[in-house]
Amino acid sequence: MLKNPISLDYQWCGVNQLKEDAPTWLHDRLVEQGSLTALLKRQCAQFSVQVLDEKLMTPPQSIAKLLGTGLEQSLCREVLLLCDNAPHVYAQSWITDEANELGLSNVGNKPLGERLFQESDWHRGELEVCHIECAESQKQLAELFCASLGPLFARRSIFTNQNAKVLVCEIFNNGIE
Repeated sequence: MLKNPISLDYQWCGVNQLKEDAPTWLHDRLVEQGSLTALLKRQCAQFSVQVLDEKLMTPPQSIAKLLGTGLEQSLCREVLLLCDNAPHVYAQSWITDEANELGLSNVGNKPLGERLFQESDWHRGELEVCHIECAESQKQLAELFCASLGPLFARRSIFTNQNAKVLVCEIFNNGIE
């Protein structure tokens, strides 16, 4: 369990504006418009979700701004997506009360993204990507991934269903292809 959610306060940009070149294998994952869960499941024999933490909390200002004005609390869900028992992705989601009321709370070790893509009422916004340069985030993620420090890339998007919103951020393990 993490003491606090890993900061997502990075320099986000559109997928065509990423300044740092991601390796080809990673670039394909960064720009994938479909379900990352489905993509990972096709690339491994055993897929699983390890829940690190899930709690109601006040989102950082940058997250609250993305999800809407007046947001005081949101469910923060942090998980590792594992392929063949190796951590491939750290995912952090911020789920508004309205999204919780639509059945997105308490999904346990089930992939949240799978639910969002299976239910046609959810619509994905524009993908944003970044090269993570924050030393503290890099250190925390290297520990989670059991990997050496190195370039890390992330993507995020907001899913909406009427007034309900979910911010999904996925950070990729740099040591796994």
